[in-house]
Amino acid sequence: MVKYLIVFVALSNLFGCVQGKEDRAFEVFNEGVILSLDAVKKDQNGQHDKAIALNRQAIDKFKETLIIDSTHFGARGALGHSYYLLGDFKEAINWFEKSNVIDDKSAGNSRELGLSRINLGQIEAGYKDLTKAFKLDKSEEIRSITADDLYDIGKLAFEYSAEYSKRGEAKKGANYQEFSLTVLKMAYDIDENRKDIAATLVEFADKAGEKELADKYR
Repeated sequence: MVKYLIVFVALSNLFGCVQGKEDRAFEVFNEGVILSLDAVKKDQNGQHDKAIALNRQAIDKFKETLIIDSTHFGARGALGHSYYLLGDFKEAINWFEKSNVIDDKSAGNSRELGLSRINLGQIEAGYKDLTKAFKLDKSEEIRSITADDLYDIGKLAFEYSAEYSKRGEAKKGANYQEFSLTVLKMAYDIDENRKDIAATLVEFADKAGEKELADKYR
């Protein structure tokens, strides 16, 4: 009887530790989520430096979560999201890929993974991820916000193109110009109701001497 009691006590302690570990990981993860949400609010209010600081704190919490419980379901995807918001696209890709090993059915993760790849010039692979995201989430909202993000990427790339051209770095300027037009076409293909994207495509294509492309979107 004493033998069985000792085994029972040992098992109870073990399960208690497991439960305690899961509870602590859940608590720390939620602290990270709150920091991440606060970062988004700060960024929307124009407090970009505070948003960056909060995102870095969130990253620390998500990493702490994995130290407490390496099997935690959401921490890897949350790390990918936080790095994406910081513009550290290589690290974002790293964590989204790790997350996909555990769960590859998250539309949000696939969307931001795709955008991270596109930001690094991996257009084909990025578009594949976006297509997967749209299959997982068939709402108009995800297509709309993705078109917005691609529109911003395309416009910024065209600005870089102009800057490099001014500096006499014609090849870099041409590469950014091509990248810009490709991304803008992708944005419009995703949401063909966006007349603003079409108008920008026409403007940029005209500046690039791409008359045929400009005429297509007039």
